[in-house]
Amino acid sequence: MKRILILISLLLLVCGCDKDKYEFPDAYVNTFLYPNNVEFNGLHFPGGATYIDGGVNGILIFHDYFDNYIAYDRACTNEPLNSCEQVYINTEESNVLSCHCCDSEYFIFDGAVTLGPAHYALHRYKTSFDGVKLRIYN
Repeated sequence: MKRILILISLLLLVCGCDKDKYEFPDAYVNTFLYPNNVEFNGLHFPGGATYIDGGVNGILIFHDYFDNYIAYDRACTNEPLNSCEQVYINTEESNVLSCHCCDSEYFIFDGAVTLGPAHYALHRYKTSFDGVKLRIYN
């Protein structure tokens, strides 16, 4: 009887945890661009960034100081399907991404929340760069 109670308790605990699991909306992304083209002038140097269409609410691409490219969905994780909740680079604090609507803020290097109401980091896409062409995908 004791084993049955333990088993039921563990089962309830495991099932109860899935209720609050956060899932970012699905969006197929497989985009190629050439960072050295004039249209992506912001990506020519470390610290530069640009916005492109795609993902759930647009994509922000950041050229970090280690010469890597980071791509985030611009959808704020507070309400990712709300088109108003879109992150942008904060011009007053260069390492911060801010949301227009809910005032959440994220650290640009890893997408972590630095100021709520959002609780989850920005959705990050995979990137690969061969020296000429940048691929952004999931």
